[in-house]
Amino acid sequence: MMDQPENTPLTAPDHFAPLAIKLLQGVVYEEDTQWWQDLIKVHELPLRRYFIQLGLQLVVDRNEGFAFLRQTREAQDTDMQLPRLMRRHPLTFDQSILCVLLRERLEEHTVRDTASREPIMSLRELSDMVELFFRERDTQKRFLKDLKKTVGEIKGMGFLETVDSKTTHSEDEPRYRVRRILKAFIDTDSLQSLLKNISTATV
Repeated sequence: MMDQPENTPLTAPDHFAPLAIKLLQGVVYEEDTQWWQDLIKVHELPLRRYFIQLGLQLVVDRNEGFAFLRQTREAQDTDMQLPRLMRRHPLTFDQSILCVLLRERLEEHTVRDTASREPIMSLRELSDMVELFFRERDTQKRFLKDLKKTVGEIKGMGFLETVDSKTTHSEDEPRYRVRRILKAFIDTDSLQSLLKNISTATV
């Protein structure tokens, strides 16, 4: 019979294991009422202690109403060789443009103090927003193809979410919710600098 390894893998206690798995899968929003209440009222501290042992930081933004995990700086700076929670890939030019402009739209939406926290945009609105910033395409068809590809990629990152609409029948008019988790990756202080940079790059 083989001996049990000294360093056995950490396992989440049963009472918060489902929530730990949910966080490992992605962002938990305030709209996910049961998950959110369990997090902020019951399990936040033990979850912080649990994840820190894995080299992960639990970030909870009560004002914006979301929580997510990110690699701790210590884990990144040491030779622990921990696998990354999310793989880092440099954004393409088009992805960068769309992310920054979506972040600006979130900021405008917040200033208007509307009832909803996140704006909903049609593909046509996204097209109008990025057209001046995207590098020139040979044809409008190529532009729309590249835009849809970039939107799909940003959606895969969790910054956009498709909104079901019974009234939308046109193939090129899906609607998307701009997820506020984008604020955690592009803060207000850096937004204007990024906008200036992309404006310069497109001149």
